[in-house]
Amino acid sequence: MNTKLKLVAGTAAMMVLLSGCEKKAGGQVVAVVNGEEITQQELNAELNGAQLQQGADKKAIMAQLLQRVVDRTLLVQQAKEEKLDQSPAYLEQSRRQQDSLLVNMYAGKLSKNVPLPDSAAVSSFIAGNPTMFAGRKRYTLDQLVFPQPTDMTLVKELQPAHSLEAIAAILTAKGVAFQRGNGQLDSGMLPPEVASKIGALPPGEPFLIPDNGRLVASVIKSSEPVATPGDQATPAALNILRQQALAEAMRKQVAKARASAKIDYQPGFAPPPGSTSGAAPGLPGAPAGGAAPKL
Repeated sequence: MNTKLKLVAGTAAMMVLLSGCEKKAGGQVVAVVNGEEITQQELNAELNGAQLQQGADKKAIMAQLLQRVVDRTLLVQQAKEEKLDQSPAYLEQSRRQQDSLLVNMYAGKLSKNVPLPDSAAVSSFIAGNPTMFAGRKRYTLDQLVFPQPTDMTLVKELQPAHSLEAIAAILTAKGVAFQRGNGQLDSGMLPPEVASKIGALPPGEPFLIPDNGRLVASVIKSSEPVATPGDQATPAALNILRQQALAEAMRKQVAKARASAKIDYQPGFAPPPGSTSGAAPGLPGAPAGGAAPKL
C-alpha cells in the first residue's frame, strides 16, 4: 500500500472513531446542538417557568419550548465564539447572578425552619394593618415623573410646594425635565406606615415615591375601597408574616457571619464606627419597605 492509500485509510479510520463518539439525542437528551446536549431536565425547567392555560397541549408546548432553548443555545455558542464569556462585564454579572441564586437557595433552606404564625398572630396582623386589608384603597393619581437627583437638595427645595403646579414650576426653573400623566396606587402594596401617611394627606397635597431611578410626585384625584376579601386576607397575612420571619432569620445569619468574618476595607469604604450591617437581601412576598417623603 503506497503512502497516499495509507493516508486515505487512516483518515477513514479516524472518521469512524469520530462518528462513534458523536453525541446523539435519546433517553434524557432531547436535542444535541453542535455537540452540546439539551436534557429533559432543562426542558422541564423551561416548562415550569411557562404559564400554561387550562387544557393546553403540553406536548406541543414542550416542542415549542425546545426550539426556544435550541435558539438560545445557538446564540450562547455564538457569544462564546466571540469570547464574550471572557469579558469583565460578563464575569461580573455572572457572579452577581450566581450569588443571588445561592442567597435565594439559602433562604429557601432557612424557610423550612421558620415556624408558621398561629391564628391569633394572623388575626392581630390583619386588624393592625387596615390599609392592606379591610381599609385597603385604590387611588387614582395625577403625577409628575422626573429623574431622581444624585443628592437631596432638589427634594428639600420641593418641600414647600403644595401642588403639582408648584412642583412643575420648581422643576422647570431648575431645568429638570419631567413628564406628566396619570397613575394608580394600591395601598395594599405599600408599607402600612407609608399608606397611612398618604391616606391622611389633605386634598391636593402631593407626595413623592421613588421608582427605579425616578421620583414620582403624585396627587390623589379619587379613591375607591378595594377591601381584601376575607378568604384572601388570612393566606396573604400568613405569607407576609412568614416572609418577615424569614427576613429576620436572614438578618441573624448575616450578623452571626459578620461576627466571625475577617473583612478588610480599602480606606474610605469602611462603614462608620458603630453602624450596623445592611438589611438582609430582599425577599419576595411582602410589601416593599421605605418611606414616601411628604412635600
